Amino acid sequence: MLSFLSSIDKSVSAGVALEESQRSWRNPLFWLANVGAHLGDSLLWVGITALLWRRAGDDPARKRLLSGWMAAFAGAVAVTLVIKRIFRRPRPGTGQMLYGPGADVHSFPSGHGARVGVILVWAETLWPGAGWLAPLIGLWIGWARVAMGIHYVGDVLAGVVLGWGVGRLARKGVKGRGGK
Repeated sequence: MLSFLSSIDKSVSAGVALEESQRSWRNPLFWLANVGAHLGDSLLWVGITALLWRRAGDDPARKRLLSGWMAAFAGAVAVTLVIKRIFRRPRPGTGQMLYGPGADVHSFPSGHGARVGVILVWAETLWPGAGWLAPLIGLWIGWARVAMGIHYVGDVLAGVVLGWGVGRLARKGVKGRGGK
């Protein structure tokens, strides 16, 4: 069964991935994918969190929410890394550009997908009125990770589900401590 699902995942992912002729700095799809692939980077979200923390000022309720947000991100990273060490699924791409072999050579589940899952849970709480953007950004990130040959579709979906679950647990914990 796992082999069957893996073959479907690889086939769907190959259909989403940019063709070799599209992987050029001159191609707009390449730029769209390249930018989207980085929108889920940890460093970017650490910076966003720092800005949100600073804007929270002396508001203890807001800082409690941000502490839950940070716990959700940390939890998603930890669970993702444990699962990656268990499954050790190789990445689909050839290691071009910034995505060559590095500290994280395993594909399943997607850490960027996990961050998207956390963002989906927390977006409306942290950005009232702008939370509707989270699914659009999440789709962009997920598509880009597959388009660039960094992940399979199943990696991204599993990451989103994992992050969503961890994000929900963290939200529940914050609500239990008097958060919104």
